Amino acid sequence: MMHGAPRTLAARTNLTPLSLFALTALALVQTAPARAADFAAPMTPPVFSQVFSWTGFYIGAEAGYAWGKDTTTEYLTASNTFTGFDPTYKVSSAVGGAYAGYNYQIGWAVLGVESDIEAANLRGGFLDTTVGGSGTTQLNWQGSLRGRAGFTAGQMMFYGTGGLAFAEIDHTYTNLITGTAETNSGLRTGWTAGAGVEISVMPNLLARVEYRYTDYGPYRYNSITAFPGFSGVQEPRFGAVRIGAAYKF
Repeated sequence: MMHGAPRTLAARTNLTPLSLFALTALALVQTAPARAADFAAPMTPPVFSQVFSWTGFYIGAEAGYAWGKDTTTEYLTASNTFTGFDPTYKVSSAVGGAYAGYNYQIGWAVLGVESDIEAANLRGGFLDTTVGGSGTTQLNWQGSLRGRAGFTAGQMMFYGTGGLAFAEIDHTYTNLITGTAETNSGLRTGWTAGAGVEISVMPNLLARVEYRYTDYGPYRYNSITAFPGFSGVQEPRFGAVRIGAAYKF
């Protein structure tokens, strides 16, 4: 027959309180990895979208509109004396062609090189009945070889560009008194610079809007038949806005 309070678990199992504490701690340690696995099981690694890279070759087509002016400054050929005659006139035309280049991205910066070739019909001229003469300027085609530098904002790039410009330009001088016309044609070189914004519409499709200023002058022609003894210095320069679309390899 038992008397007094019931014996504790430690007493019934001959375990001291310290031993019981140790066994409990060991059991918790052994079950911890299983419980951690239960919490981790539903978690899946995050999925990251692929980051667009501007690095690579591209080729595209462009179209736009160019406008500007040319100046014919007249000199006496023998003495290089300015005659006081220097009309400035407007030139303008639609332009369009193809371009190609290569970009290399370094972090948020993009460096590249690009070339383009365009058909054009930039045309303008002057008529001065007081001196009995007229003149016209016509740019038939043009091209450029430029460097590009820009920075990215997601799938958009803002850039500046500049380099060599070249074009075939005709200048026609007409003597209204004698009816004699004289055309000087040649490949002219100059410089071009501008800026634009380009966006990746799809991984392999790029679209852009660009403005560039181009200057081809000054250069000189000595008249032989229309105005013998006189020379004209031409200074064609103009701006152009273009839109373009390119395939990126």
